[in-house]
Amino acid sequence: MIKSWTLSILYSILDHIPPVVWLVINVVNDIILFWCYKFINYVRPKSRIQYHEAVKSLEIASTYNDWCEKATVVDEITGSNLWRRNFFSRRYDFNSVLEQYSLLSKYLASNDLESIKEKFCTIGPCMLRNFAGIVDKRLFTKALMGTKLLIEQYQEHVIQGLDLLDKSSTPTSYFQRCKLSLGTTALILKGGSMFGLFHLGVIKGLLSQNLMPNIISGSSMGACVASLFGCISNEELLNLLQEDKILNIIKYDIDLLRSSGYGNVEQHVNIGTLIQNLLHNGYSQDVYLFIQFVNKYIVKEMTFEEAYQKTGKVFNIVIHPTDPSCPNLLNYVTTPNMIIASAIYCSMGSGVILEDTKLLCKNLDNEVIPFLGGEKNIKTKFLAPENANINDSYSPYTRLTELFNVNNFIVSLARPYLAPFVVNDLKHEIKTSKYYYYKHYPDTPNAMILSQLDYTEMEPLAFKFKYHLERKLKNILTMEFRHRMEVLDNLGLLCSWVKRFIIDDKTPRSAIEITIVPKMKNLTVTRVVEGQLDNINYWLHGGVVNTWPVLPLIRTRCAIEYKLDNIIKTRRKKVNASYILT
Repeated sequence: MIKSWTLSILYSILDHIPPVVWLVINVVNDIILFWCYKFINYVRPKSRIQYHEAVKSLEIASTYNDWCEKATVVDEITGSNLWRRNFFSRRYDFNSVLEQYSLLSKYLASNDLESIKEKFCTIGPCMLRNFAGIVDKRLFTKALMGTKLLIEQYQEHVIQGLDLLDKSSTPTSYFQRCKLSLGTTALILKGGSMFGLFHLGVIKGLLSQNLMPNIISGSSMGACVASLFGCISNEELLNLLQEDKILNIIKYDIDLLRSSGYGNVEQHVNIGTLIQNLLHNGYSQDVYLFIQFVNKYIVKEMTFEEAYQKTGKVFNIVIHPTDPSCPNLLNYVTTPNMIIASAIYCSMGSGVILEDTKLLCKNLDNEVIPFLGGEKNIKTKFLAPENANINDSYSPYTRLTELFNVNNFIVSLARPYLAPFVVNDLKHEIKTSKYYYYKHYPDTPNAMILSQLDYTEMEPLAFKFKYHLERKLKNILTMEFRHRMEVLDNLGLLCSWVKRFIIDDKTPRSAIEITIVPKMKNLTVTRVVEGQLDNINYWLHGGVVNTWPVLPLIRTRCAIEYKLDNIIKTRRKKVNASYILT
């Protein structure tokens, strides 16, 4: 009682603070940050200043090609380009990779199809995703532009060999066996009720580089974005994500704006009311608006089976029902006749968007009926992801590996405040080694760009003891924090709104994963709380930009798999076309 009374007073005070006060606070915050950066640059050595200026230029890159040019300069400064050329490393078995590379070069030069087939068979080394440890994440934290050139050239030879076999009379079943041995990649969109629009940018960034997997799974707000991907073709989706396409559709739909609480777009909404909505419901106005847009224009009354027949994509929605007999992974295999819109609301949790949250499906007469009949339809509630307690054996992601042979996950974690606590994501830091202690710039074409900065003598970019001490302490504190939060959650001592910010579901330990996390540098509290209408474009751009540093790792892990997929799909289309003609 006292707690609710205190919160009511706090919300009332926030509601009566004039908007000009928040503007003054933002200006003061900008001034403080400016002088902090000024002081840091004053005490830094020249080499560190130049390095940070080069890294800062990455944040203003408008396209991926522009980002690559700026990343090349950063790799020149740190000497990472030389590290890429040297194939020696303790992180992978370079002798095995070099041996396979030499053999493939010999077989490709002589068009020895039988030897290539032997290398690509199910027991061959080329159809192992992590052959000789080539997809170790530590091989992708040295250089922004990628890993060892030997690994990249080895994969290019594998792809050339697949092209050669494709042009020959190799049966399609051979490529299917290779694909089964290699495994499948899935994109996981984890929650992020307040920041869930970040998932849109991740999908756009992967699609624009032809690295988007055909299997996608989402929970909470991620379920809504996954439905957008699963219900339309890639060409239609890319067209929809261009410029202000979504925003223009929404602006002309006055009924949609009013139903989402915007009314007059220029009106001011009380801060206290918005904060109360975020803490108790877990979503902002822009997120609620996007959910209504997807349900009205994209999903409508489509079922999982209808979506699969239309696009051929395998998209899944994760829910957490209180009834154990209800499946927690929904797709065209487990629940083909279920209506996607109802699954989205259930994934968010009972009472979050709709008070009466039910799973709906279509019967044989195409009529909409409850999926759970009788008393189950009334008693079954759906938990939000942070409130669900699932064992590894009953995890929906474990079920995903069983159904579709998924052994590689690309995880989009739309929670920017968790970025420092994600130990296994890619953090391109300065590594201390002999490559990073040049007093002069390397004699390469990009050295001309660096020489224009008038720095001929360079101090070391990092000191071994200081760097490793900071890194170890950071990892220890991160793991300790996550462990303590999980213990408190298991004991039931974490309140719901804290769990919404901290606790997240996990992928199977048997699979490998790549985590994409948004950065908070340009994120303001007012943008999140107010739910501004242009947040759709803001998070769309932020998702694309934060995907760029991860693309080399995704390309290395998935290039061979996607090549096999393209060969199989192309051959199936030819067979279907010839069947129709006959």
